[in-house]
Amino acid sequence: MPHARREMVRETFVDRPGRALLVLRKNQDRRVRGGHPWVFSNEVQAIQGEASDGDLVEVTDFRGAFLGRAYLNRRSLICARLLTRGRDEIDVEFFVKRLQRAVQLREAVYPGEQALRLVYGESDQLPGLVIDRYGDWLAVQITTLGIEARAELVRAAIERVLAPRGVMRLGDSPLRALEGLALSRAVWWGEVPERIELDHGGFRLEVDLHHGQKTGLFLDQRENRGRAEARARGQRVLDLFCYQGEWALHAARGGAAEAVAVDSSRAALEAAARNAERNGLADRVRLREGDCFDVARELERAGEHFGLVVLDPPALVKSRARLAAGARAYRELNRVAMALLSEGGT
Repeated sequence: MPHARREMVRETFVDRPGRALLVLRKNQDRRVRGGHPWVFSNEVQAIQGEASDGDLVEVTDFRGAFLGRAYLNRRSLICARLLTRGRDEIDVEFFVKRLQRAVQLREAVYPGEQALRLVYGESDQLPGLVIDRYGDWLAVQITTLGIEARAELVRAAIERVLAPRGVMRLGDSPLRALEGLALSRAVWWGEVPERIELDHGGFRLEVDLHHGQKTGLFLDQRENRGRAEARARGQRVLDLFCYQGEWALHAARGGAAEAVAVDSSRAALEAAARNAERNGLADRVRLREGDCFDVARELERAGEHFGLVVLDPPALVKSRARLAAGARAYRELNRVAMALLSEGGT
């Protein structure tokens, strides 16, 4: 970033301490003191001073003892999220330091990894911000009003710390709606190709940040896919909700007798087919398009059995209103999966 633009962003978006106070009710400070970064609306006694949603507030207990600085959103059940337990200015330098620390931690554990979650919200004291790296490109999710209001600060920090070739803003998470934010997905800056090819898990894979699910790949299942590969030899393996087929690829490489990958998305299965072909496993992975619940029941009726069944469904309970229906769906899915398992299967 040019020096002049960096200074302009910093001067425009500096948040000064002391603008407003969020005072907690008596005995409602224990969770925050214990390290929890959220303040719920029913824990608030008063907001003193002028503060709009998205603004920073100083959080205190009912006696006025300082607990930290948070951003406010009265429209959310989580009405405040702590950014710091000190009196830091929330400026470009603040985000630069947090990003540097997060990146150092990941690269210490996964040195040289091309596909990696670099920032994960509250885990890195950056609630509402998720950053995934795919080679020279980034996928960024901003899910809260407080970070949305400071998006230019985040951008300036990303440019300084990571210098990506392009960044995709993935603003289509339903969490944004809970914060009163619009849903969208678009290139934030730079150029992001339709398909990014990179090495991940020992495979050459493609990532579609423009139209793919979530943030491109399901990075949180990296170790579990390795465990499945170690158990796959000689087994029939069923991969339900397969997306781009990573579980099936691991099973095939691990010596599975057969790897069947099922998904309702034709685009996902086409990507899975390309991934299998790219890695020399096309003849060992069988792809099937269909509703995974229906396909699983059909396999059950046919008396099919598998030594290893993988379930990685989408979220079926996205709100309290969906709890009962979602719980029934999860129970049915697990029931069918267990019915499909061979004796001693996993």
